[in-house]
Amino acid sequence: MFTENERRDVRKAMAFDLMQIFRAEPGKTYTLEEIEKLLVAYVQGND
Repeated sequence: MFTENERRDVRKAMAFDLMQIFRAEPGKTYTLEEIEKLLVAYVQGND
């Protein structure tokens, strides 16, 4: 099992990764469906 510190590090890494994805296109407005697709792809490890 993971320790609490390891879980916290994973959450921080995920937040940073998602921030980088959204900053890749600064002028883009995302729909709810697009955000859901991005999150699913991220969790599944897709590019």
